[in-house]
Amino acid sequence: MAGFDSAAGPAGVVSGLIGKAAAELDAMSDAAGEIAPEVGDLTGVLVEAQRIADRAALDLRRLLQRVERAKA
Repeated sequence: MAGFDSAAGPAGVVSGLIGKAAAELDAMSDAAGEIAPEVGDLTGVLVEAQRIADRAALDLRRLLQRVERAKA
């Protein structure tokens, strides 16, 4: 198990990881939206992946709010 040091403490590490994951899901969703017209028969699958990524990013941001409230 890796250890993490952060000036913001454990809550800062958790917030940073959740924020980064949500940002990466946003980037994946944006990319999926851009290429969807070009994937032919797989468009439906790609759109579903985009929806899943959008929901996951939203859920992660809700968790991030909980971390922020716990820090306060």
